[in-house]
Amino acid sequence: MKNFFAVVVALAALPLFAQATAPADPGQRPVAVINGETITAARLDQLYSRLGTQMRGQYENSGGKAAFLENYLRKRLVVQEAIKHSFDQKPDVKADMQASAEATLFDRYVRDVISAPIMTEAELRKFYDENPNNFVIPEKVKVRHIIIAPMEAGPNRKTKAEAQERIQAIAAELHQEDVYPAGTSNETIMRVRLQHFADAAKKYSEDGSAEKGGDLGWVSQGVLDPKFEDAAFNLKAGIISGIIETKFGFHLILVEDRKPAGTQTYEQAKEQIREYLMTQHATEVVEAVSRLTNELRGSSKIAVFPENINK
Repeated sequence: MKNFFAVVVALAALPLFAQATAPADPGQRPVAVINGETITAARLDQLYSRLGTQMRGQYENSGGKAAFLENYLRKRLVVQEAIKHSFDQKPDVKADMQASAEATLFDRYVRDVISAPIMTEAELRKFYDENPNNFVIPEKVKVRHIIIAPMEAGPNRKTKAEAQERIQAIAAELHQEDVYPAGTSNETIMRVRLQHFADAAKKYSEDGSAEKGGDLGWVSQGVLDPKFEDAAFNLKAGIISGIIETKFGFHLILVEDRKPAGTQTYEQAKEQIREYLMTQHATEVVEAVSRLTNELRGSSKIAVFPENINK
């Protein structure tokens, strides 16, 4: 059950002074500060855009940039720790870092320069125009839930009837809290209702999303249990569902927001298309690289000393 739902790590709140003095340029506004190192919105966008198509798709289905940022912050913590202990100054580590930088430069030059005459702008555009179904963005909902599950053993042992009784009690508690003075704005009602639901999820829910207030992130259809999805995708944003039973247990669902279905623009899909066409033109790309290296070898001064190669 715990592995069924994708757990999205929430973006940590920025310090108040950072928000109060945010730069005018949205790209330079901090999305996180980690041990004095500022990660700007532009830097996050840059890192996110460099993800491979498949990896970016996985993030889009499980929290998007906020989830990616949390993983990146964890990575930076380890990197900072390594630098603090001068691990980056070890000769073998330096050699690996240099090799990695060299490999990146080679790969990017092949992709962006050597392959350009093979995969022309016209071919990229033609592929986009002829394959519209490849660039459909499905409808998504940002969803939270509370789950109470029957358990045959363990500290939370309970029958199906007992699990159902408990979720009914939670639903009643949320209903009692969902009362507002006359004139309360819809925005305030939504915000308070979300907070009550998140608090209840932390207190009662029985899966890994509980500590995040039941947050499952942005999901598209075909990811979660069909009964759960059917309820979630038919809920209005900000409305708590009735009790939904799936094979995993009994749920209360709250949809925070929706993203309608759409289509990637050509510019958004361009690198994805290039990656795909690179595989289709692999032989031509290899031949182009080989021709260039032969030309460069012929026009360069190279001395090789095989007798000095360690055996």
